[in-house]
Amino acid sequence: MLTFFIATRAAGLGADVSHRGGRAGFVSLQGDRRLSWPDYAGNYMYMTLGGLDLDPRCGLLFLDWERGRALHLSGRARIDWDAERAATVPGAQRMIDLDVDEVLDVEGTMPLRWSFGDYSRFNPS
Repeated sequence: MLTFFIATRAAGLGADVSHRGGRAGFVSLQGDRRLSWPDYAGNYMYMTLGGLDLDPRCGLLFLDWERGRALHLSGRARIDWDAERAATVPGAQRMIDLDVDEVLDVEGTMPLRWSFGDYSRFNPS
């Protein structure tokens, strides 16, 4: 199970932080500094996508609950609306590509620990 939080900010919309999650491998490396992940149906408010459309700068926070580490990434994201590309990932409606500008890996940042229990029945396979 992999989970991360994405933070966006855009004039007129303000700031937004949203959760993204899926099975291990749903975030893929597409080169030295590019990540991609599928975007699924959410609450239909499009705050994250709207923010990225107005200002592609964003930050991602990956939390390692088992080891207490945090990985911070910042960069510029692009929404790929190509239906054929999205169709390669079950349940995806579009793909997001992030060109990473900065990386910060912090050990011992979280005193809380968590271990994986089971996948949500709503998680696309």
